[in-house]
Amino acid sequence: MTLIQTEKRNAVPELFYDGGEIDILWDNHDQAIAWYETFMGWEVKRKESWWPDERVQSGKMAHLGYGTWLNSVLTMQQLPFHYAQRGSIDPHIRWCWRTGNLQKSHAFFNESGVRITEIYFGPDGRQYFDFWATTEGTRLTAEADDTIKSNGFKPSCTRIGVSDLRLASKWYSEFVGMRLVEDHSEEGYVLMSLNENHSKTGRSIWILEKLPSNSYKGKIDGAIRPLTLIKKREDFFAYHQFLRDNGVECGDVGGFLQKGRVLFHFYDADGNRFNVSHC
Repeated sequence: MTLIQTEKRNAVPELFYDGGEIDILWDNHDQAIAWYETFMGWEVKRKESWWPDERVQSGKMAHLGYGTWLNSVLTMQQLPFHYAQRGSIDPHIRWCWRTGNLQKSHAFFNESGVRITEIYFGPDGRQYFDFWATTEGTRLTAEADDTIKSNGFKPSCTRIGVSDLRLASKWYSEFVGMRLVEDHSEEGYVLMSLNENHSKTGRSIWILEKLPSNSYKGKIDGAIRPLTLIKKREDFFAYHQFLRDNGVECGDVGGFLQKGRVLFHFYDADGNRFNVSHC
């Protein structure tokens, strides 16, 4: 991993964790809603037709709570932000969701024919299992939390696999503005955080974890997109330019460039995709 030195420290605006999106193929949209209702206990809070970019033919979205949106688009071209690779290598990004009875959820998924891993201990010592949601095989991660007494899955952390913890934590601090919470490099992980949108005191947790030496290194545009928000429009565009000026690979800005929601993504040195929005 190569760090690019810069004196423009104030060019990184404050980023707020803002939930996330799951890209769904157009014909699978309603089936996906039913899957998440059945297996994760989520409920549709809002449905609407949606134009995420001025270049799409049509779009639709469903909000399932916790800032989580299922998004589908019809388009004649690959948009700068709204596309996903399928049937390939899973990203080294795990969007984690807490449940009060991990063993029960694991058994239910298994009995229902959902592809799952065995329950395992994550780098932070907590119990997890990965599962592949819907017929599209979109990977999410379940996490044990026995303090949860209700059914369903609640938001947790985002885990990012990196090849070098020291360099990656410095990179995410310098280019994303993450704050170091706990350094457990000797145990194979580092805890970092960002502010949460819609919360005055909450901070989202991001776990950088050491990848096995034989892991794939390279860009992967998965269907899962944890989102961060920049609140000022001028800061959003300045940040995009700042990253490019400093050699960080970025996608073009998508959305509505003159007025409306805009988004872009960029990659760390291991090819992990990070998503930024303004609306």
